[in-house]
Amino acid sequence: MFELTILWTHSPYIFSSDFISVRYYSLFFALGIIFVYVKTIIKLSKDINPKILDDVFIPCILFMLLFSRIFHCLFYEFTYYSTNPIEIFLPFRLSPFEFTGYQGLSSHGGFVGFIFSFLIFYRKKMKFNLSIKFLDTVFYYSIILIGFIRLGNFFNSEILGKACTNSLCIIFPLFDSVPRYPVQLYESLTYFVIYIVLSFFREKIEAVPGRLLLLTVLFVSISRFLLEFLKDIQSDINIGVLTMGQLLTIPIVLISIIAFLVLNGIGKKYR
Repeated sequence: MFELTILWTHSPYIFSSDFISVRYYSLFFALGIIFVYVKTIIKLSKDINPKILDDVFIPCILFMLLFSRIFHCLFYEFTYYSTNPIEIFLPFRLSPFEFTGYQGLSSHGGFVGFIFSFLIFYRKKMKFNLSIKFLDTVFYYSIILIGFIRLGNFFNSEILGKACTNSLCIIFPLFDSVPRYPVQLYESLTYFVIYIVLSFFREKIEAVPGRLLLLTVLFVSISRFLLEFLKDIQSDINIGVLTMGQLLTIPIVLISIIAFLVLNGIGKKYR
């Protein structure tokens, strides 16, 4: 059986000083956001006023970050933040004082926050068909964003895999000395593959508005659910056999499947 163990000693910081530090995670996150924004503007500028795109996109990103933070604190570090709720919204810990940045972010929270803000507050800025086209476009390009985020998690030595006894194993000395599956890399690579595969069929998929959105969410969610089996426990809430990531993914998968079947049924009805 193939086995290779690598000691990952790379610093999570691009630059670090007594006054400011910049992590690779921050760089990858920023590059992902910029990629989604630029590609969305290029794709939709002929159909939607760029000013409207800005008015919708930027607040949705802010809500995405807010919900990402809240979900992480509630579902992954509830024990700590239930007694320190003010720190949910602060980039540092109070006792003892430590600048941490917003390291705890949940992708499920980001998904809910983006959809919530778009549907509740900003959909009225666009006609319905353009709203769906906007969501199709943003979520498709967001596959690259979440792929970049997992690369950032790898550099941060976080969201670690379970102990590894065969295959490619990596030791993260910033965390412990246990060889582990590099599940962050598996997940990132999987998302990039999904992006490429969908690109080959994108024109046909987009013939039905909303289908690209649902297929993107469905493929990413199923991949996330399966790869969670290789991850170590991330949450301090004991939920039994499934991980917290899997528990939060299940309703998204079910809703996506139902919506996809309904959408296909409507499409066939009017063909």
